[in-house]
Amino acid sequence: MTSVRVPGWVWAVLVLAHGLALGWSLRSGNWNFPDTDRYVQAADNLRLYGELYAQPWMGHGPRGQAMQEFTIRTVGYPAAVLGLGGETGRPALLLFVQNLLSMLNIGVVLSWWANRVRPATAHWLLALLGVLLFPAQIIYANAVMSEVLLQAAVVALVAAGWMFIKTGKTRYFVGMVACAVASLLLKPVFYPLTVVLAGVGLLVAWPRRQVQLAVWGLVPLLVVGLYMRWNEQRTGYFHFSSIAEINLLHYNAAGVVRQAEGPAAEEKWVTSVLQEANAQPNLAARQRLIRTRAGAMLWAHPVMYAGQHAQGMVAMLLDPGRFDISQFGGVKPPAGGGMLAQVRASGLLRAVRSLPLGLLSVLGLVLGANLVRLVLAARGFWRLGNDESALRYGRWIAAALLFYVALLTGPLGAARFLVPVWPLLLGLALAGVKWRETSDGLGLNQTTPVREDQRQSGAENGRG
Repeated sequence: MTSVRVPGWVWAVLVLAHGLALGWSLRSGNWNFPDTDRYVQAADNLRLYGELYAQPWMGHGPRGQAMQEFTIRTVGYPAAVLGLGGETGRPALLLFVQNLLSMLNIGVVLSWWANRVRPATAHWLLALLGVLLFPAQIIYANAVMSEVLLQAAVVALVAAGWMFIKTGKTRYFVGMVACAVASLLLKPVFYPLTVVLAGVGLLVAWPRRQVQLAVWGLVPLLVVGLYMRWNEQRTGYFHFSSIAEINLLHYNAAGVVRQAEGPAAEEKWVTSVLQEANAQPNLAARQRLIRTRAGAMLWAHPVMYAGQHAQGMVAMLLDPGRFDISQFGGVKPPAGGGMLAQVRASGLLRAVRSLPLGLLSVLGLVLGANLVRLVLAARGFWRLGNDESALRYGRWIAAALLFYVALLTGPLGAARFLVPVWPLLLGLALAGVKWRETSDGLGLNQTTPVREDQRQSGAENGRG
């Protein structure tokens, strides 16, 4: 059976959409998001002083809260920004590369789906609509943010994992290891995954009697240990990233205080914890105090926090991206924080009423697409379970990574945090679309997928 390629007109639409967004980003300067400055500053400090530090370098050792800037950003994306000239104030090359990676990531998913289903034009239109109705994909391809580079590493990790399941060849497991290392250096959320990968290495090495697989599985864990040791040498505190304590205090615990006692109490509590923390003699003592105070608050309200955590996980999967669209489009968002924060503070109806009508219409359309995509992804996961190929097992990699990122993101849940794993959701959703074989290709609304012998027959008769 011949390979099915993504049609030229589909690529043309993707190129046009990315190209228009790139032109707008460079012309308007809206590539600069709230976290961008820290990435750019860290890249500039690497270039000028050889220091990974996310605020202007003062030439002497920072103290107190300023110490967290040594490790608030991992080295991966600042190094990419530096290598592609993104610290210059006009990151054209960096954004161009990110757009290429975005289209490549989408193309990998569409190619996999096409060779499984052999779609007709109607299917391609449906798939393309599903891509365009996730605007965060194109937005973050055109922002100086790490999401799309991380997405490329995740897509490559899943592809390598699937090929390892399919062939059992060691080189694909090594590819998984390399992608895992790249992921954790781009975003701290992926460093706990190293424990899982080490366990997988041991699990697959035992029945195969291949010790090298167990050894390779330990490599990401070793990289994390060395990176934490490097951070300890620079800060006196053995840790991977200070973003863990920042999120724990300002989002996890603070969200509980806000819900329990109101915004004024939240601000007062956070301020008091920071004052006590910043009075500590070193970073290690500071971060431990934050963990202690925040942990005690969460343990005092476990049910409330569990509810917030679950809300954040759902929000990550369904968030239409009000902040992203407003930021990239140059629309001033309403005061009061993110949409989820406004809903918690004043209720859904009031939060919705604060939005301009045009923006509200776009968000409603994207939200509807997100709901449909999620339902189709659940169906796709179930349907792939009936597949006799490696996809039966490979689907678990995709689903596990989606759940992993949602779980670790927790109350922070938003469209931005879905971007790195969104192609996996798209692939599962496309697998969940029903199709049937017809005289002119594949049609919709059949309850069973095309069998392998049907596909082969269609290809031989020129109907694929």
